[in-house]
Amino acid sequence: MKNLIYILSLVLILTGCKDDDIDPSTSFTKIYDSFRSDQSYYPIDLVETETGFLVLTRQSLNNSTDIRDYSGVQIVELDETGAFLDELSFNVDEYNSPIDGFITIGTTHYFVMMDNNQRAQLVSIENSLGSLNITPLSNGLTWPLALSLNSNDQLILLSFDGSDNTIISLVNPDGTAAQNAAYSIGTNLDIAAVIFNHFSDPERYSLPFFCGQIDDNTYYFNGIYDHTLSLVFTAFGSDPTGVSQGQGTNGGLTALMPLSNGNFSIFGYQYNDNFIQANQAIPTQEITSSIDFMKVPFSEYKSRTPACIIPYELEDITYSIIAAETQSRQIALNVFDTNSSESVGVLRIGNINPYTLSSIKVDEENNLLVLGTTLVSGRFPRMFFKKISLKEMEDLIQ
Repeated sequence: MKNLIYILSLVLILTGCKDDDIDPSTSFTKIYDSFRSDQSYYPIDLVETETGFLVLTRQSLNNSTDIRDYSGVQIVELDETGAFLDELSFNVDEYNSPIDGFITIGTTHYFVMMDNNQRAQLVSIENSLGSLNITPLSNGLTWPLALSLNSNDQLILLSFDGSDNTIISLVNPDGTAAQNAAYSIGTNLDIAAVIFNHFSDPERYSLPFFCGQIDDNTYYFNGIYDHTLSLVFTAFGSDPTGVSQGQGTNGGLTALMPLSNGNFSIFGYQYNDNFIQANQAIPTQEITSSIDFMKVPFSEYKSRTPACIIPYELEDITYSIIAAETQSRQIALNVFDTNSSESVGVLRIGNINPYTLSSIKVDEENNLLVLGTTLVSGRFPRMFFKKISLKEMEDLIQ
């Protein structure tokens, strides 16, 4: 994104705030344009550093001669006010398809991409682009799908072996594999095709892959298992301990966050309907169906929208912020009290231009960081970054 310019330097997110009440380092909205009309930019995630932010993006390379049309990889460096500092684009003939986002261990930030032979590559970076390092994973994992972190500072990697199995792995920060378990995607060739389509055309065929840990012995992943997009619970045995089955790829979970009481905040879909449960019990040692969690459809949200769920603490109360794209192409941040499951506030981002969500995070000062895509001149996908201050969140949550 060379010669990036930010179009919108500061907006007031909530009414009732005076101009001199806003600190530009804690509240801003910025959109980053590029002179490259032949490329589209889709941010994935951002991480806060000592001097600002690093943003991981994928690029749609319309000028690429690669018929597979995989996404390019780019990292953008911003200062603490969101101003552009630098960018690094990876060689498209060597690397592509970055997944998920940043995982931080100590002062090092990690993400995963694949090389041109579909082998997973672990990328580590400190506070600047000059500290970047690329490490091939030692166990030859391919087609990486999702990344998370366990309680022992090991990376949890979800991947596909290219033919028969979804793989969940524990990977050390040096790239060595500690543990693997493989689960069959099914025998229908069409089910493998949906995974390949997820890589080759993510704008149309992206699937909500994710993974994580519940306790010392229980891990989970949302992936293809037995012909369906399912939430699978595992102790790394030969069979899952429990499964919440989807409806092929026409229904399932889009996002999930474990709660302290053993339940989950979830966002899911069933064909063109979406549903939310702020505090949902899901048995980890039984066979269930995701359709059982859809009590009332949320018609506000766009069909099959991406979604993110994060915890947010304010005055010793834990909330779930569930974010997704609306039918009107805004991003709605719905804040739920996890104890009562009641919505306590909704914040919408976007007005004229359409906005698509990539990620949300909370920084060390309890400000909210929202990353996504918007259209410049009505047709060029570009990155936007919004920082919502703690004060604005306090005003929202009444």
